[in-house]
Amino acid sequence: MKKLLLSIALVGVAAVSFAQVVVKGISPASVQLNFDYNVQANCGSWPGETDDGTWPVHLDFNQAGVYVQGELKLVEDGTPGTNAQGNPISQEGCNPLINDLTGKIAVIYRNTCSFGSKIAYAQDAGAIAVIIVNREDAALGMLADALFPNDTIPAVILSNTDGEFIVSQMDLGPVEMFIGNKIGVFGDDMATGKGDIVMAESSSIPSALAQNGTELDLDLGVWAYNMGSNAQTGVTASVEITDPSSASIYSMTSSTPLDFAAPVGLLVDTQYFALGNFAPATWATGTYTITYTITTQNADEDAVDNVASSQFTINGSQTYAKCRIDGANNPIAATAYSLNESTTQYDNFETCIQFKDANASRLEAKGITFSCRPVGSTMAFQSVGVRMYEWNDVFTDANDPAFPTAAGPGPWNVNQVGSSSYLYFDESENGVNKYLAFDEGSITLNDNQRYLFCVYNDSDSLRIGFDNQIDYTSTVNNYLEYSSPVKDLPNGGSDEWYAAGFGLDVSTAITTTLDYSVGVNDIDNDNVSAPYPNPVADLLTIPVRKNIKGNVTVEIFDVAGKLVLTENKVLGTEKLQINVASIANGSYVFTTTFADGSKDTFKVSVSR
Repeated sequence: MKKLLLSIALVGVAAVSFAQVVVKGISPASVQLNFDYNVQANCGSWPGETDDGTWPVHLDFNQAGVYVQGELKLVEDGTPGTNAQGNPISQEGCNPLINDLTGKIAVIYRNTCSFGSKIAYAQDAGAIAVIIVNREDAALGMLADALFPNDTIPAVILSNTDGEFIVSQMDLGPVEMFIGNKIGVFGDDMATGKGDIVMAESSSIPSALAQNGTELDLDLGVWAYNMGSNAQTGVTASVEITDPSSASIYSMTSSTPLDFAAPVGLLVDTQYFALGNFAPATWATGTYTITYTITTQNADEDAVDNVASSQFTINGSQTYAKCRIDGANNPIAATAYSLNESTTQYDNFETCIQFKDANASRLEAKGITFSCRPVGSTMAFQSVGVRMYEWNDVFTDANDPAFPTAAGPGPWNVNQVGSSSYLYFDESENGVNKYLAFDEGSITLNDNQRYLFCVYNDSDSLRIGFDNQIDYTSTVNNYLEYSSPVKDLPNGGSDEWYAAGFGLDVSTAITTTLDYSVGVNDIDNDNVSAPYPNPVADLLTIPVRKNIKGNVTVEIFDVAGKLVLTENKVLGTEKLQINVASIANGSYVFTTTFADGSKDTFKVSVSR
């Protein structure tokens, strides 16, 4: 499990030290990809791991150009039967192998025995490295086994999806792969990655808050670095955005080519390409793709990592998320995390996503969707909750000296405004998305107020769902707004907030359900009654609160969040009336904004 980050520095090259070590396909062409992976936990041979001596791996991938490359081969130990995932138990490699793996990279299914035993048996059969196929669609760190202390070959673990894909290609013929440090392996080799691109600040953005480029303006850019042994001149970067119909709606190529020095040891020349802003006249609902491409004058000898892309959705259902979402607007949790309690015991923790918008008052927060998995084998009778906070610390962005500590310990000024809880009865809900509506009902949002939507966990037996297939590293560095903060409470201590949470390369897998405001915001005088008639055929009368005078702007939105009509009126003693004869039949949201800044919002049906 990942540990909480104890410090965070906003530097755009934060991903470089990890990007230098890759797991990539060499042949055939179908596997020429960079695969997400995890490694032998606490093994100093891997960047970012603090060595505890439990993995005596002989190769040191912290050194430039250290790698293994070879043909893949499934292990075979002769055990009959199939496991719960439908794979041969003999390919779990839990016993001495009966096939020869000399010079090969062993492929092993995870399931019933330790990682250390699998690697030991593969090593005894002559393997030069190991790839483990996880039973879950995530890659996790692998602990050593004290009963097998002599594992000297490197091992990585892939998600079930990636691992099964590789096995399917092995069924068609030989597959060759590379595991190691890329620096200097090729002469001409520029690179970028998913942590090096500026994405949209959120993966799912309510359409009510993204009517046009004024409300949603994308700032675009990408970090590139020279991994090859040769200096590079005239390097350019480009970006293309495609809309939900896959049509290209924006493209830009850097106007000034950049030169990159050759690496010196592990020091890699890394530079940023700014690629403009995209602020369209309107945003349609649906999924958009942002693709960045690095182009070199010399032919790149490993062009797989010259392209990186991300997606975001303008969500007509008003769902807000930082993680990926599925077709039903539910969060995708590729993995799950809890706190590392090996040195410190915790009473509880909660993991959150941050929300702030200049037009937030158009919407109300209704509830949160999340998932949990057990720490061990059971989650029965374990409770979890959701919470919503106003985050009231006053600061401009993450670089503001007034930011209230980015890396604990220390409290943030938060005010809880919503909550709900749930009790698991058995393991049938392992990884299943659950929606909890706030007990307080729909909660009105305020413009430019920071909020935290959180999942609260006081159980040592539950892990909360996370998405480790999305990386906000460069996006947070660009917009200076953290995506997924975490709060913990050490036993006998005080609340500690960590702005970067479990890391910028993972996102809390929760979605917040928002809806058009149906109440009255900022009522300072008498309550306001509903518009009439409703349904309406042509002339709609909108009652206003006592003593409200002056200018008023009426905005009408369809159910997809598209602004269909705007009218400016001046209130005196007459009624506020709007002619909707030009609007097609259907359901609409009417927002009235008054001269004093207050707003009222109603749902109205047009029918004739």
